[in-house]
Amino acid sequence: MVSVSQVAVVVLGVAIAGFLLYPPPPLSQRLLSWKQRGKVYPYNDVEVFYVDEAGSGTGTVVCLHGFPTSSYDWIKIMPYLKNQFARIVLVDFVGMGFSDKPEDYNYSVFDQADMIENLAESLSISSTHLLAHDMGDTVALELVARFKERSKNTGLVLTSLCLLNGGLFPGKYYPRLLQKIMLMPVLGKIASRLIFFQLFRTRFGEVFGTSKPSYGDFEDFYAAIRYRDGNTVLPGLLNYIKERSDNEDRWVNGTLKTSPIPVLMVYGPADPVNPSPVFPDHFRKVAPQHKLVVLDKSIGHYPQWEDPEKTGRSYIDFITGL
Repeated sequence: MVSVSQVAVVVLGVAIAGFLLYPPPPLSQRLLSWKQRGKVYPYNDVEVFYVDEAGSGTGTVVCLHGFPTSSYDWIKIMPYLKNQFARIVLVDFVGMGFSDKPEDYNYSVFDQADMIENLAESLSISSTHLLAHDMGDTVALELVARFKERSKNTGLVLTSLCLLNGGLFPGKYYPRLLQKIMLMPVLGKIASRLIFFQLFRTRFGEVFGTSKPSYGDFEDFYAAIRYRDGNTVLPGLLNYIKERSDNEDRWVNGTLKTSPIPVLMVYGPADPVNPSPVFPDHFRKVAPQHKLVVLDKSIGHYPQWEDPEKTGRSYIDFITGL
């Protein structure tokens, strides 16, 4: 006679197999159009996706997105960027978006910074502004640390830095439950393979304020993650959380506090990852010389998506005031 526990094991096994075999969703016309705007750059035996577009202004800006999304995050503020800059470069980090997503890759903030420097060199970018969000904030701080350390006559010259909601300060940053699970050595790999759309929509939606993405937006975020089985590399990408703690002295005390370039933080306070008033109070304490723009209390972790007008205008005001 078959026991209830045996039946449960079989049902669970079938469910897991179903998730593992379930194909990624098709790309919407919006994502396909974004993909067609980009090119690929060979880096460390992987292909990195980037969009390189001309604007009507002056100078260059390189945009660094957050976890777990992609360069598509910036699409709503592209009109502001095109009016301000002559060149806008938006990159998908290795393991994210339309870039390659190898499972056996050593994902690291330092490697992503190497990739950005190499890409900039290949595109003949000698000087640039940086616009970053979330995980991209940390990659940007590593780039600023390198700029600070080397001679100003060598390498990539950085002109300014704009940060959007990012867990810059260990101990005052609160990863989501799903992130904590995926950081567990064995359980994380299993969990990353069992992320289905409704679970993603519910958990990812929690980091937004009252201006939630539309159903179609959630589908696009999810499809970009699932592209090339990107969900399977999420645990490796999350190594940046540990790196933040390990390198707090370098990135916070050694770089943010004493940045050689102007810094702006645009912050959405309805952010459970970097909650208010803890985050803005600590930012003011650590780096009082830098400018902080706090958006409406309804705006959460993705200000460039939730309030592109105020975010875009705040950034342009910062750039024009330099």
